Amino acid sequence: MDPIINDGQARRLAAEWHGGQWTALYSLASSGHIDRDRLRTEISREVQALEHGCPRRDLLALDKYVRHRGDTSTVPGWHRLWDETPVRLDQT
Repeated sequence: MDPIINDGQARRLAAEWHGGQWTALYSLASSGHIDRDRLRTEISREVQALEHGCPRRDLLALDKYVRHRGDTSTVPGWHRLWDETPVRLDQT
């Protein structure tokens, strides 16, 4: 399996793309909690609105992270995670 983005990258991307406190992306960004159905719907909606390129690649990598992360519950210490490393092509 190709590498998946790390927790810090996932938190950063969710924070950059969430649409407010009521969204699943906000929940992921703030606590690490994953509601797969809602997250995949929100990510899909954003991807469909974008042309090909970096933002689309980032969201596809986040979708892959959401699909593959085992534990979906809130993550202790999540607020300390942040990774500015760009998403590489082999991470999507």
